[in-house]
Amino acid sequence: MTTTIDDGSPARRNATPGPERGGGPTLAEVAQAAGVSRATASRVLAGRAAGKSASHARVLAAAEELGYVVNGLARSMMGVGRRSIAFVSSIMVGPTFASMAGGAEDVATANGHLFTMCTTGGDVEREAALIETLSEQRVAAVLLVGSTPATEEFEARAQRYSATLARVGAQLILCGRAALPHHPHIASIDYDHRGGVRTGVEHLVTLGHRRIAFLGSLDDMTTPHQRFLGYQDGLHDAGIAFDPALAVRSSNTSDDAAAATLDLLGRDPDVTAIVCQTDIMAVGVCRALHAEGIAIPERISVVGFDDMQLVADLTPSLTTVRAPFHDVGELAGRIAVGGAYDGPVVLPGELIVRESTGPVRSD
Repeated sequence: MTTTIDDGSPARRNATPGPERGGGPTLAEVAQAAGVSRATASRVLAGRAAGKSASHARVLAAAEELGYVVNGLARSMMGVGRRSIAFVSSIMVGPTFASMAGGAEDVATANGHLFTMCTTGGDVEREAALIETLSEQRVAAVLLVGSTPATEEFEARAQRYSATLARVGAQLILCGRAALPHHPHIASIDYDHRGGVRTGVEHLVTLGHRRIAFLGSLDDMTTPHQRFLGYQDGLHDAGIAFDPALAVRSSNTSDDAAAATLDLLGRDPDVTAIVCQTDIMAVGVCRALHAEGIAIPERISVVGFDDMQLVADLTPSLTTVRAPFHDVGELAGRIAVGGAYDGPVVLPGELIVRESTGPVRSD
């Protein structure tokens, strides 16, 4: 049975008009203008046509004259054309991740790849759906960036992601996260979180500090856990017993760090130095000390981690561990574009001594 639309022409019951045709020229129109078949035009525009024949030149000229734009996504999904490299993180944390992304993008674009950045908001289901979508789009590689849970569940999840990507010839690369010992085929480019904090503690010890606190998130995510271990290493090397009361919990915000600092000083006014998990936390610590009229570093020394650009301009400027974010991204990018992976890489950090640390008071 048929129904009738307004102009009197027959139509199927419940028929819908569908999407309107876009305004751009079609492949068929390019082929017609060039006087070739659609198959020939498709091969030329996909870069698969051999030689520089007259028909080849006519297709390119017709495409330019008509303003035809090649569908790059469709080409990549067919295994031709430029493939993308995806930078995937839970959140985009200021200049630190931006520097890492910059290193990877430099390599990707220099090698003719597209570069995309995606965030998951820490949602595991969203992350899994994103990996599936990227594999459907024939991504070349996924750079999974930042701290993750140090759990068997994450290892299993990473293995699933790796297998999904491998089906389309892509690979998973962990950036800023240690290698998974049971899955050596998953590439890992990391930097020395633990050793970096350890050098910060050693620096304070050489200045005579013994009552040294650590301010961090104190959770089981890989980055905070490794940095907390570095704090304990530094104390152990100096023969200083670890005091749980000096391990202060804070989220990675300056406001929370400031509040945690005031709470610490109320409980233990004899603290002479504070090592912070991040520069963001260190900014909050310094703000709280300034508000209380506590001189830095004459009364309390402060050490951060990351070497964000702004911390050199603080008063006093912040002593911190410089992490090689750009180098991590660059090395991951090289692997993503087809470079050899010879096993996990852990790049060293560098302690940058500035004005926020000084000798412990003698009184």
